[in-house]
Amino acid sequence: MHTRIRRMGQRNFIYAALRDELLRDVFVETLGDFASWRYQVDLASQRIVLTSNSGEVTAKVHLLATVAVKPPTLMWGYSDVLARFPDATRLAHKVYEYGLEHHEAELTTPQVPYTLPDGEDPEAVIVDVAHDIGSAAMTIFGDNYYYYGSSFRVGSYAVLLLENLSVVVPPITLDYLQPRLGDFLLCVDDPVWSLEGLVELMPGWSLELEDGDDGLRHMCITDDAGRTLSGPLPEPHSHI
Repeated sequence: MHTRIRRMGQRNFIYAALRDELLRDVFVETLGDFASWRYQVDLASQRIVLTSNSGEVTAKVHLLATVAVKPPTLMWGYSDVLARFPDATRLAHKVYEYGLEHHEAELTTPQVPYTLPDGEDPEAVIVDVAHDIGSAAMTIFGDNYYYYGSSFRVGSYAVLLLENLSVVVPPITLDYLQPRLGDFLLCVDDPVWSLEGLVELMPGWSLELEDGDDGLRHMCITDDAGRTLSGPLPEPHSHI
């Protein structure tokens, strides 16, 4: 099970989800409805192109990892299997270096198994695992890259990192967070862990926690302009 990778990803989950939504907002603004998008990934030239009748988005692409259904494993880009893409996987070697420095075995093991629960849609599961990897990557790379998921081959999914985007992605704001935070908090394993991770990645932001009279724990996020967002927290839950 990719327990440590998920834990790292959960730390950055809210921040990563906000960036993902901002990125997709820009894509929709440029390309129109998702159903009309066409995309091509060329790992040899490290280029991704998304096109539609409305416009085009390009970026430099790095292959961080792949996630397969059979067997249920994630494979880091630094693995020998993916060595045929030396330029596209060069960045992935920093995952291995970080794992060595911080004694994270799941980052220094080329192929890591994950749990594929009976009865669940395999495609949905591998996308979920890919999100864990993409979110965890921010611990290593910061906000220098945008995570993007893409089909890799039948039964597998690629975790890509994008840079040098041809479009401008706006920054995260408290106003953008406000209508989304409730749903995010229901998705995470440990709301406090993920909220702490969010404010760590937002300069000038802070988090306060207190026990309310209603028996619930309450949070208050303050941004760099002194504006606040507050409310009760859901209980932590286990991820199966």
